[in-house]
Amino acid sequence: MSIADPVRPLSHVEEIKLANPGFGGVLLEELADLSRPNLGDDAEVLLKSHGSYQQDDRDERQARKKAGQERAWQFMVRTRAPGGRMTAEQYLLADELAGSYANGTLRITTRQALQFHGVGKANLKPLIKALNERLVTTYAACGDVARNIVTCPVADLLPGHAFDLQAVAAQLNERFLPESTAYYELWLDGEKVLADGKRVKVTPNREESFYGPSYMPRKHKMAIGLPQDNCVDLFTHDVALEAVVADGQLLGFNLVAGGGLGSTHGKAETFPRLGDRVGFLPPEQALAVVEAASAIYRDEGDRTNRKHARLKYVLEERGVEWFRAELARRLGQALAAPAEVGSYAAHDHLGWQQQADGNWLVGIWVDSGRVKDAGPLRVRSGLRAIIAATGAEVRLTAQQNIVLARIAPAQRPLVEALIAEYGLATREGEAGLSALRRGALACPALPTCGQAVAEAERYLPELLGALEARGLGSEHVSFRLSGCPNSCSRPPSAELGVIGRSLGLYNVYVGGSPAGTRLARLYRAGVRSSELPGLLGELLERWRAEREPGEPFGDWATRAGLGEGWHAPKTRGEG
Repeated sequence: MSIADPVRPLSHVEEIKLANPGFGGVLLEELADLSRPNLGDDAEVLLKSHGSYQQDDRDERQARKKAGQERAWQFMVRTRAPGGRMTAEQYLLADELAGSYANGTLRITTRQALQFHGVGKANLKPLIKALNERLVTTYAACGDVARNIVTCPVADLLPGHAFDLQAVAAQLNERFLPESTAYYELWLDGEKVLADGKRVKVTPNREESFYGPSYMPRKHKMAIGLPQDNCVDLFTHDVALEAVVADGQLLGFNLVAGGGLGSTHGKAETFPRLGDRVGFLPPEQALAVVEAASAIYRDEGDRTNRKHARLKYVLEERGVEWFRAELARRLGQALAAPAEVGSYAAHDHLGWQQQADGNWLVGIWVDSGRVKDAGPLRVRSGLRAIIAATGAEVRLTAQQNIVLARIAPAQRPLVEALIAEYGLATREGEAGLSALRRGALACPALPTCGQAVAEAERYLPELLGALEARGLGSEHVSFRLSGCPNSCSRPPSAELGVIGRSLGLYNVYVGGSPAGTRLARLYRAGVRSSELPGLLGELLERWRAEREPGEPFGDWATRAGLGEGWHAPKTRGEG
């Protein structure tokens, strides 16, 4: 349903965007009013595209309501860093700002970004301004825009890769960053900081050469991935470029379109979907093809029902052949048939690897992406100490971990000593890191996320601990827990996925591929949190008893015929 549809009215969010061009308007007025700790509904919608969500501490909500008090309003702020790449200086600034303006933690997201939590309204501008002064933006990290472009965080550094996917991610990021200057007027007093550090005054503008006045129907997620290392779950994105590689050389990309994992409980018209291969393109056409594919979503996506407003529904309802034909019409030529690729695998990039230039990188585990100090595991202090001492470049991963790169051989002993001193983990057996924990992801959920209906990040350690107590800690399983069906931690593509249904109640899904090429299937609905460890434990123990040599949990669950699909689950990435 396109924006021009004459039959059904636009959603309220579409009306807000049109009434406040360029994400400005009422937002600029309300943020200037510090007498109120929160924003009104319209301004809250606009704020998202500036990289922030309005939230409140839900642990306090009922007590404060009973006492006649305002909610404990706060904001989450998210950065935008294509490929998860940051300099040492940028990361150290973010760490400092987390203590000055947020709750003293950073959080690595599954889209290779950083989040600040617990930010007060008065601290929004100084935080965002300070980030931009070091070339870290929050612009379009949320909202109805193309979100952060994700790609393998280390492929450009490793031997055997004569191509740079990070450069492609940066190019796409530049094209899809909004052009409205409302962001700079609001947070940077009308200035923009250039790559060389110089500041220039912006000329006020609300026009968008790509997005137009209404931007995208909803969020738009893009990725660049490698079959031999599908660390970004490329089939779960609206639009993705699947690298076609031979002998270390990039031949081109397969365009993949129509992926997405969010759904809504009780609404059959919403469901997770893996993307389809649309066609092959040479590397130099990447920007033009991605722009044309994204424009189809911009023009044809549903602007009347936000729960149905993703590219995956356009592909599902109109078909892949229609999408190919429409893409060819916009490009002036059809793409070649999709190229064959090798078998799929996925890596989390933990541990030490030598780079092609002789330097080293090391991947460090971060529990649910939360950078904090907790007992002997002092992740925040440890990362700060290592990065300050070495100047290591930072690469954030889609598994919510962190890679420190370009470490000189002479610096490796120092880094290893600091890893041990601060109780960090780079491999199983260090700092209590089990194989089971290594493969687990969780979204923030309660108490901050307004969409959460159940616990996730706070519940995951307890759940994993119960499974480890059953002797299952040594098992490698991609296990993902989400507090709601928006599925930010990607449970629908996991071997074992758990999604919150209501407080203390979860749906369990099984059978996804460890390489991210098959959706999981519903195994049990409405499982109480008290029953979840037993149910999962029995499943894993049955797998351990019945599996063939080397058979992953997801493959076993599929072979055993466990579960029912959301919506005709399909397998991708077979080559």
